Amino acid sequence: MFSNHVALFALLPLSAAHFVLTWPPNRGFRDDDAVKFPCGGFDSVSSTRTPWPLNGGPIQLDMHHTQTRIELLLAIGSEPGSNFNVVLRPTVAQEGLGDFCLGQVSVPSGLNISDGTPATIQVVSNGDPDGGLYQCADVTLTTTPLSSSDYDSNCKNNTGVKVTSENIQGNPNETTSGTPTANHSGHAASASSTGLAAQQTMATWVMGAVGLAGVALL
Repeated sequence: MFSNHVALFALLPLSAAHFVLTWPPNRGFRDDDAVKFPCGGFDSVSSTRTPWPLNGGPIQLDMHHTQTRIELLLAIGSEPGSNFNVVLRPTVAQEGLGDFCLGQVSVPSGLNISDGTPATIQVVSNGDPDGGLYQCADVTLTTTPLSSSDYDSNCKNNTGVKVTSENIQGNPNETTSGTPTANHSGHAASASSTGLAAQQTMATWVMGAVGLAGVALL
């Protein structure tokens, strides 16, 4: 009996990311800090930068919500701060869990950016009920395109993962209250603060109940 309670406790989602930027490699990731603008709590640039092609490259994400809105922005310079004023990809609606690739993302023409320019890519999603979630990747913009093998190895989509709508008006970091999204267990839920609090309260109650049951059986 006690082993069954332990197994149940192990299955409870103690912490789960909303999304993770996997390529270009992100500055760093902490789920609790993902709400912090502009780069999820990582304000210092990376010590190494990833070459990223001006003429188009993939943005690879690992999605942990069944429905998400995403926008890609760019800041030019070695120390961009919060100056993400170049739109790489307007807001899109995406659905599905796991690997998701926004392919052939390119720097807009007319910016007169030279080979070797440092920059930072910012990914913004609407996974938090009170605003956006943020992750950044520091890159060096290059005129050298990715090889086909490098492109394919950094651009993968899980089964059923897709873009459902493009060029959506508004930014993902606006409040998502009333927008269908998913809780950390992957079930559809309303992204309101009240709803999220109720989910967290229930999770806490279940964890406490399991813990008490385990103690009683010792």
